[in-house]
Order: sequence, then structure tokens, then C-alpha cells
Amino acid sequence: MQETIIISLLRKYVKDQCSEQELRTLLQWLKSSDHHIGFDWVVQPLWDAIDKDMPRPDEEGENELRQEVSSLLSEIRQQKTSDSKVRSKNRLNGFYRVAAILILALSVTLGALKVLDRPQSVVTYVEKMSAKGETKSLLLADGTKVILNSDTKLIIPSNFNKEERIIELEGEGFFDVTPDPDKPFIIKSGETRVKVLGTSFDFKSYKEDEFIKLTVSTGKVRVNMIDQDLQLAVSPNEHLSISKIDGNVRKESIEENNYIKWIHGSLYFNKEPIREVLKTINRTYNRKVILQCENCDYRITGTHDNKSIEAVIEAICFTTGLRSKREGGNIVLYEK
Repeated sequence: MQETIIISLLRKYVKDQCSEQELRTLLQWLKSSDHHIGFDWVVQPLWDAIDKDMPRPDEEGENELRQEVSSLLSEIRQQKTSDSKVRSKNRLNGFYRVAAILILALSVTLGALKVLDRPQSVVTYVEKMSAKGETKSLLLADGTKVILNSDTKLIIPSNFNKEERIIELEGEGFFDVTPDPDKPFIIKSGETRVKVLGTSFDFKSYKEDEFIKLTVSTGKVRVNMIDQDLQLAVSPNEHLSISKIDGNVRKESIEENNYIKWIHGSLYFNKEPIREVLKTINRTYNRKVILQCENCDYRITGTHDNKSIEAVIEAICFTTGLRSKREGGNIVLYEK
């Protein structure tokens, strides 16, 4: 029965119809035989190439391989003539096994030549960036609309929307994704993956920020935190916040999506740590605001509509009791 299966696998292999599991079965059968010890000097390069890319042999190497095959075939014919009384099973374990080795060796080597002769498509990447103090609108190849917040980088591969839709984001962006059930839209940002089919949402993931945030306007979004083995689904009118420091997750329902007010030039904070607030202000106004305070754990709440940085700083000082001063081109916040 096993011999019948092996012969069937050999036939499938020659026709290039073997699955990965069938190929492993065939290779294990070859490697476990007691009759191919004398042929290891030919087969060993094949075993070495199973789990890595086969390098392209040069013309001299290919000629040497063919000479080795010719020599082995002569030995097989001699063995078959002198050992005609050996049982059929032993002939299978000897002759056919060695023949299979030769088929595999030649097929893998010449197959590698065919693969390497094919033109290889090279994936290149385009970076779309918004500077500090500006927002930028983009239209992707699949029709998806993107608005980048200040100091954001979007990395788009040249094969985007061909077989898949995967991009990378550093910063914050609002996405209105064109539906395509066959090609999920995936955003990569560090260890975070955001996956959607067709929806609109805001995704915030700056390297320097403590929190990763996502707010869904329409549709459903799935968030995967690889380093924390965490998967979450976020529905419309839900806001998700994940701490990169302790992994704390907070998801809340919202009546109005104030988290996308930045699109229209406004700032919105909801119990936001003051150090995170200042990072947003620095990016939005392209100014440096420094906090000189040892134990500042203030949390800021409020909306600032199209106000100057001075007006925003004044409001923060009024809420917290901090004071501000200028040092060169910087603004310093300090305790009384």
C-alpha cells in the first residue's frame, strides 16, 4: 500500500501537482531508506535546499550534476542486472527510490532555473507626508479618501490595490475606505494592525504618544495589538484608547465624534494628560511648548476652535493654575 502511495506521489511530483504536505511525505520516505546511503553525496545538496531558496547553478555546475546522474543511472542498471533475484519490494526500495532522488534533484535544480528566469516584480514605496502645522488630503488608488493630520507619514507600496490593500501610518489620519470584500484595507503602525472592509474612521498612532486611539464613524473596524496578543472590534460612534505603556484599554460610546474636529482646524481634548496635550499643540502649531513641572498630572478637557496658540495656552493655564513664559522661540509652562 505504501509503495503504491509513493509511486502516486512521484507521478504527481513529476507533473508539479504535489501539495506541500505530499512533498514532505515523499521527502521523508526518501530520507528514511536504508538503501540510499551510497547516494548521499548527490542527495545532500537537495536536503540542504528544502528550507531555503535554491541558488541558481551556473552552467558548469549543471553539467556536473548531469554527469553525476548519468553515472548513477549506470550503477542502477548494473545493480538491476546482477540482482535480478531480489524481491520486487527490494527493487522498489532501491531502484525506484534512487530514481526518485534523481527526479527530485533535477526537478528542483531546473525548476529553480525557471523561477529565477522569470522577471521579478520589485515593490517600491511612496511616502506621503504632512508637515507640522498642516493637514493634507489624499486619494488612494482604490478610491479611499485620506486626510493626514499634522506631522504624519503615510507609506504606500507600489502593489497597493493589486492583490491586497496594505499601508503604513505614523501619525494620525481620517480614512474613508472604499468597500472591497475581497481585499481588506489594512493599516500597519508599529505593533498595531487596523483591518476594515469599507468604513470611515480616525486612527491616531504617533510614535512619541502614550496612547493609540481609534474613533469609528461608520462601519466596523478590527484592531490587533500584536505585542499584547489583543484583538478588539470597534463599532460606529465608539472611541478606543490603548496605552502603549501598561496596555490599558478603554472603549467608550460617544454621541458626537469630536475626535475628528482637527480636520476643520479645531482641537478637542477629553480628560487628556497635559503632557499628551502639549505634544498635540506642538504638532498643530509647529511650536515648542515645554512643561517644567515635576509632578504635573493635570488632565485637560475642552474644545479650542481655530484659536491661536497663545489663546490655547492661556486656557490651559486658567484651568490648571500653571503660568507661561517665553524663552526664545519656545513657550514654557511652570508652576507658581
